[in-house]
Amino acid sequence: MKTLTTLIGLLVALSVQSQKTKNMEQEKNAIEKVVTQVFVSTDNQKWTSVEDAFNDQVLLDYTSMAGGEPAHLSPSQITDSWKTILPGFDHTHHALSNFNIEINGTEATVSHYGNADHFIDLKNDKDVWTVVGTYDHHLLKTPSGWKIDQMKFNLKYMDGNMDLPRIAQERVKGVKVEDLSVGDKNKQTVAQFFALLEKEDIPSFISLFAEDGRQVNPYSSGLFPKGASGKEELTAYWTPVPENFDGMQFPIEEIYAMEDPSIVFVKYTGKIKLKNNAGWYENDYYSTFKFNNEGKIMEYVEIFNPIVAARGFGMIDQIK
Repeated sequence: MKTLTTLIGLLVALSVQSQKTKNMEQEKNAIEKVVTQVFVSTDNQKWTSVEDAFNDQVLLDYTSMAGGEPAHLSPSQITDSWKTILPGFDHTHHALSNFNIEINGTEATVSHYGNADHFIDLKNDKDVWTVVGTYDHHLLKTPSGWKIDQMKFNLKYMDGNMDLPRIAQERVKGVKVEDLSVGDKNKQTVAQFFALLEKEDIPSFISLFAEDGRQVNPYSSGLFPKGASGKEELTAYWTPVPENFDGMQFPIEEIYAMEDPSIVFVKYTGKIKLKNNAGWYENDYYSTFKFNNEGKIMEYVEIFNPIVAARGFGMIDQIK
């Protein structure tokens, strides 16, 4: 009898554990469905469905990509912001993978990979802007189901035509791609300039310059070459750069064409990962680009703080 009682108790315990496991899997599936709903509905521009996945207030953090500070926003404020750019693309596609879900009572945390392709048919090979990174979410279980109350994007890298976001915003406002001004086309080239550097595609990068184009480093301060003139010198200058680092990022903060549209000003940050896990070198940059009538770069002027550079590369004793 004792053996039978023990066996029944074990079966009951296994049944209870099996039900708990089943319930947990159901909860995780429901959570993954809510997170996926945000991205699928965004691609389909079903904004009400996007908003339904969010809690009444959401801490939205895209600072790794756009700078600034995280913000507490309502679901409608989030979609109102996304509506200023996403409808300007011909289509977008978010691919999510590697979900990791942890549940603690009525709260849950989710992390996953995310790749987003944004497409505009420009009738050339520069029609896609790709953003790659990871996401961290926090969700609450409410009477109407799981809702996202925190959403953070962690940018890994961007690729493709870095000017597509601006074009998409202009299309939302009714500006046609074929109506781009000389200044806007030159800004597009500047965005491509930094995208190619991040990809470490030096031959394509050099192709943006005119045959007699040049680079000027007015604050080289004895740390770096003063510049380079002509494609041969530019190629010799830039070809060895990627192998000295473990990655480069150049997020643009401001970019605009001057009254003379052949001149473009850009403010950006250089984020360079040093080899051997030696950390990151970061500096603020201000540059001007001068273009010829064919849209090629005639002059690129790179302005940065040489003291920050010297400290970042351990060369403070060499500064002049």
